[in-house]
Amino acid sequence: MATAKKLPSGNWRVNLYVGKTADGKRQYKSFTAESRKQAEFMAAQYNIERKENANCKLTLHAAIERYIESKRNILSPSTVRGYYDVLDNYCPQLMEMRIENLTQESVQLAINSMAAKYSPKTCRNTHGLISATLRIYRPDFVLHTTLPQKTKREIYVPDEKEITEIYKLSVGTINEIPVFLAAECGLRASEISALRVENIKPTYIDIKEARVIGDDNKEYIKAPKSSSGYRKVPISKEAYDYLISHIDKEGRICCYRSSYICSNWSKFRKRYKLNENINFHALRHHYASKCILLGIPQKYIAELMGHSSTDMIEKVYQHIFPSAMEIYSDKLREQMTELCNTKNNI
Repeated sequence: MATAKKLPSGNWRVNLYVGKTADGKRQYKSFTAESRKQAEFMAAQYNIERKENANCKLTLHAAIERYIESKRNILSPSTVRGYYDVLDNYCPQLMEMRIENLTQESVQLAINSMAAKYSPKTCRNTHGLISATLRIYRPDFVLHTTLPQKTKREIYVPDEKEITEIYKLSVGTINEIPVFLAAECGLRASEISALRVENIKPTYIDIKEARVIGDDNKEYIKAPKSSSGYRKVPISKEAYDYLISHIDKEGRICCYRSSYICSNWSKFRKRYKLNENINFHALRHHYASKCILLGIPQKYIAELMGHSSTDMIEKVYQHIFPSAMEIYSDKLREQMTELCNTKNNI
């Protein structure tokens, strides 16, 4: 920061460096005030406004790219990849506009157009990145965009019978280990991909890493997204022996990328004509719901699943297997029958 100097007149002056001329000469802007503090404040205020005005000349594309790069070292490589996907594929009518020319109407129209082709989640993610960028490079412009309404997620929870059948079909295929670890241990695909022999203990799996793909299409081993991602998932001795028997020469349990695990699962599901709602993540739903049926408190289920709170358990995983729901329905019918019979005997 420029420092004020006292003039013979008793006033204070700051000479702020503002760049060079076309021929390379240094340029300064002068600020004079009665006090040192006031002169330095004037210079600092001018410098902030000058930088903000320069930022406003950026196109939205350039501003988003600068925003992403400024946070690259603190974001997950997969998050960076997702941001670049937004940058390259969505709202092209906005990306080449200078951010000083953006209006609420132009942003709203772009989101309206996007909503006709893409899911509400994709629209919201795109708008979120634009909004975060503008908070940095045009802080006076606060968006109040009307976003597409969230769609209710239909969650399918495969029951024990379905999982047993799926596992039998997967034995001897590349889906075998991923299916077991997701359905019986509640692991995410990225966690399965990162597992090594040192993570497999006689009584638990030590989860402390995930393997993700960055925007350069390279693999990265990263820490869990939050502290709750570090966890120990209990396993039996038989499961320990089973997993150890599948260790490859490099010490991995599963050598495949998380994206490949999910895409290959989709092919497997179609090949055997399984319920189309059973995506790979549905296997984790099975594990969570099984924990619920076993009477495990939600707090501990959240810990086993790697969630920081029970919110996801309450909102997403509080679904009972169809077969279990039918058992509970029969119990309710029996209770009604007993009540009706009691009434008839009065």
